[in-house]
Amino acid sequence: MKHKSLVKNLLAALALIMTSGFILQMKWYSILMAVLFYLILLPKWEKRKQEALLQQQRLEEATLYMEQLLYAFQQNQQILSSLEDVYPLFHPGRMKECIKGAISRMKAEHDATGREALGIIEKEYDCDRLRQIHTYLLHVEQYGGDFSDTIEYLLNDVHQYMERVQLYQEDCKNYRRNVWIAVILSVVICGITNALLPGDLEVAGLAVCQGAAVIMLCIDMLLCRRTLARTSKDWLKSGDMENQTEWEKHYMDYKNNRGLAGLLYRKSLKKKLQMAFPHWLMEIALLLQTENVQVAMHKTRQTAPAVLRPAIGELVEQLNQNPESIQPYMSFLEEFHIPDVTSAMRMLYALSTGGYGDSNQQLSQIMLRNQELLDKAERSKNEDSLAGMYALFLAPALTGAGKMLVDMTMFLVVFMTQMRM
Repeated sequence: MKHKSLVKNLLAALALIMTSGFILQMKWYSILMAVLFYLILLPKWEKRKQEALLQQQRLEEATLYMEQLLYAFQQNQQILSSLEDVYPLFHPGRMKECIKGAISRMKAEHDATGREALGIIEKEYDCDRLRQIHTYLLHVEQYGGDFSDTIEYLLNDVHQYMERVQLYQEDCKNYRRNVWIAVILSVVICGITNALLPGDLEVAGLAVCQGAAVIMLCIDMLLCRRTLARTSKDWLKSGDMENQTEWEKHYMDYKNNRGLAGLLYRKSLKKKLQMAFPHWLMEIALLLQTENVQVAMHKTRQTAPAVLRPAIGELVEQLNQNPESIQPYMSFLEEFHIPDVTSAMRMLYALSTGGYGDSNQQLSQIMLRNQELLDKAERSKNEDSLAGMYALFLAPALTGAGKMLVDMTMFLVVFMTQMRM
């Protein structure tokens, strides 16, 4: 089946190259050069396609695992029993092997807490949500408490995550299609331009024009491969959490007023903080099932996104000095003027003092608020990623314009030469 697909794709690509060569009035040797270039790209192209299929499979397995593990834990209230219930749901593959390994490790009693056992799955499926779910379930199993509302919240978060990824994948698919359309249109327009030139002036057959046509097709093939790479990624990794240590340095530069370095990064830093804050707030909300606000903040100092750690450290130190004051909460990231952060911190302060009614209701409000912030942050991240792909959509127009510029230049050269004769 794999070989049939490869042959089919190869024949389709060769047909497109030959059709493009006909439209651009390319000689047989020019078409051959374009075909050879495609054959050079083919192994990496096919490898990228296989990686895309693998990442899609990993995404489906991880989301099914997270969802079913939470459902099973609602019933069993034990991680080992939940893993045993989830295990039969998977076909033979990496996820089934990882779950089997985790069950074996927990039964062998080499891992009293279950942390190392679940780490087998986390190592293979590098996903922040999966780790967060594991951490919470381990916490509940160790300390107990009423977890029904939180499990529902986590299930809703997983469902929203799946919906966002599906929408993002659909947008990526549309971008791939648009880039292909842009490439085809650029070739057609260049062909029409050549056809409109006077027949007695042979321009397309000149070596320079033939070379320009080959270069145009080669660049277009690179653009298509680049588009495939940009739109088929590791869906489990949270892109906004990457390079957090570097952004932590930018944050410290900004706080310490180190020249233009911090100021230049202020806008980007604010966006990174907006994306990281909901992830930290979720950690806080999960810990609040058994801890108070200040203890929860202290426990997240090292597990929070790195870009937030300096600010969280300052917050904890201020709370140690003035535990009853609202000022530490209100001064958290105040220099960036982020209304969502201010609102959430005010809710945390109310919960810490027991104000504004029932604590369970306040905690539910914090969770719902965080879900809104998380959805907003991740949708914004996806939109930024799609905006970065817009250059790939415009690029075929530039290659087509370059080809037409070469053709028009050579037309003028040939026309002026004949006029002199």
